[in-house]
Amino acid sequence: MNFVTGVCLSPKVRDIVSCLIQALVKGNPIETLKYFLPKTCESIEKILKNFESTISSSKDREDIELTWYLFLFNKLLHTRGDTLLMYKKMILSVFHRCIHIINKNSYEAVANACTHLLQSLTQVYSIDYRLTVENIDEPFLDFLPIRVRHSLWKSW
Repeated sequence: MNFVTGVCLSPKVRDIVSCLIQALVKGNPIETLKYFLPKTCESIEKILKNFESTISSSKDREDIELTWYLFLFNKLLHTRGDTLLMYKKMILSVFHRCIHIINKNSYEAVANACTHLLQSLTQVYSIDYRLTVENIDEPFLDFLPIRVRHSLWKSW
C-alpha cells in the first residue's frame, strides 16, 4: 500500500500496477477500498489544492503525481457499487475538484473514473452463488448438495 500510494509511477509501470489493483479490488473490495481509497482521495485533494491555479490554466503542463493518483482512483472505482456507497462524500468531493482539469491525461483518468463509477452503481453483482435456499452447512448425512442439483436439472 505504501509503495502504490507513495510513489508516482511512470506510464510503463502504471499498467502493471493497475493489474495488481484490479485483482485486489475484485478479490476483496471492502478491505482494498478501506486502505487505498481514502489515501488516494486525500492525495488528489492535496495536489489540487496546492496547484489549482496552475493546473487549470496550463494545457501543456502535466502533473505526473496528479495523473498517477487519478489513474489509481479510476481503478479503485471499478468495483461493486455497494462497497462504493460508504465513500460517497469522498468520491463526490474528488469529482467536484477535478471539474476544472484541462490536461488531457488527467482528464481521461477522471472520465474513466466517472464511467467506472456509473457502471459499478448500475450493475447488479450477485453475492451468493448458491442455487438453493437449503442450508449447505449441514452435514452430508442430512443434506447432500448433488441431490438438489440433480432435482433442479430434472425440473428444467
